[in-house]
Amino acid sequence: MINVDQLQPYSEKVIVKPSDNIFYELGNNTYDFKDLISELIDNSIAAKLPDLRLNVNIEFWVDDRNNCTMILIKDNAFGISQDKLGLALSPAAIQSANSLNEHGLGMKQAIAGLGKLKYLATKTTTDSQARVVRELRYGELECYCCDFNNISGTEICIENIKPIVNVNPQSITMTLVPYLGARYRRFLRPANRLAEINLFSRNTKTGDVLYSWDIIEIKPYYFHPSNRTNKPVIENRRISGPGWKAELTFGYAPTENELKDLGINPLPHYHPYAVSLSKQGLDVLLYDRVVLFHQLSELGIVNVRHNDYNLVRGEINLLEGFTTAITKNSIIMDDHFIHCINKVKDILQGQGGDEEKGYLRLKRYPAEIPERLLRDRLKNWLENNPVSKKNDVKTEYTIEGLAGSIDVLADGEAWEIKRDQADGLDVYQLFAYMDMGNINKGFLLASSHTTGAAAARDFIMEKHQKEIILAKRKDFPINNTPSEDERREYY
Repeated sequence: MINVDQLQPYSEKVIVKPSDNIFYELGNNTYDFKDLISELIDNSIAAKLPDLRLNVNIEFWVDDRNNCTMILIKDNAFGISQDKLGLALSPAAIQSANSLNEHGLGMKQAIAGLGKLKYLATKTTTDSQARVVRELRYGELECYCCDFNNISGTEICIENIKPIVNVNPQSITMTLVPYLGARYRRFLRPANRLAEINLFSRNTKTGDVLYSWDIIEIKPYYFHPSNRTNKPVIENRRISGPGWKAELTFGYAPTENELKDLGINPLPHYHPYAVSLSKQGLDVLLYDRVVLFHQLSELGIVNVRHNDYNLVRGEINLLEGFTTAITKNSIIMDDHFIHCINKVKDILQGQGGDEEKGYLRLKRYPAEIPERLLRDRLKNWLENNPVSKKNDVKTEYTIEGLAGSIDVLADGEAWEIKRDQADGLDVYQLFAYMDMGNINKGFLLASSHTTGAAAARDFIMEKHQKEIILAKRKDFPINNTPSEDERREYY
């Protein structure tokens, strides 16, 4: 290894010159179309005037074959002052902490990803006219001036549009519009709307508006399993560690029938929060903007996407101590983010040492069916089962001397129901009831059983001659979705 402390100066210097190729290469990123448009919107939001609602208009100019020939985005934000314009056009020259414009690359990445700059015009409140530049490169740029419609703001025109741009009206309606509504939902809240975002399709020859879209708030719908309301199970729970803070919101996505119960129309399949395997998981937000949609296995919270987690939904709102990669569709996996994800994982998997009990695998039906309803269903089945009908069936049968009761006693046989996995202690609890109640046979119904439960069963049979059968609850007809009558009675 070279000892750098003993190096001697060389007679020649190495000169590193800026290359204008960077303005083209910035377009070779991992963004899709909606991400590139989002970068331009981010740029406007970062420059929003504090006392004025932001207006962002995005126009797609199309020819007679609906091919996009030009993209125009304009806002009424602060604009770029003369002394900062050169820095704003230089990649990474301005890095705004705690802002959507944190790396100083977004606008340049978006322009290069979509096509080629035709012009950028900008005006502040102190300028009489807008300043206009017509190229992106290092060195001195020719600057022009013109009148501007707004008191302040920026207008960017992009030409030589690349194939990544899809302005088919159906595609915009089904993909771009709903995802922008979801990504910027915190800026689009009707009660305190901070921004108006509108899209237009215009004819290149005539300038006529062919289609228009108003981006509205698209937020997740939840179905709380206990009170049947549109609320998450965990809402804005603060989590933190050395140097970072975040909030966790977690719940379950409603099925079509549950949406009807909530008074919400069924969601189209392209909706960002329609229930599907590809849309399970947690959104990750930074600076009130959704950076990542539907993350679960991608964050390592579970190993793979699976139907067991299909109804999982929520948000991780990163408040302090986090940063995105230079393309804002990923978070830097540093110690802060890893620690945060591990805390989220512990909470949702029931390892937090408090009230949480395996939220990730917890299905509302059957797992969230009230125990009283499960007992009554089991009682009804035992009394009417044509194969092995029971004559004397009681629920919550009290065993004298123990502070508890058997869920169901049927013709002298004990039946216990567990919502989740049963272990050895659950087996011994049932054995205690059987021992003091002079019962020789019992059934332990659970979603699954640990090896400890099987070992306890075998030991009890060998030492005490008490038979305990470990049965899976799914094999009994007691797990179906509650009817409206059952919901009224048991919830």
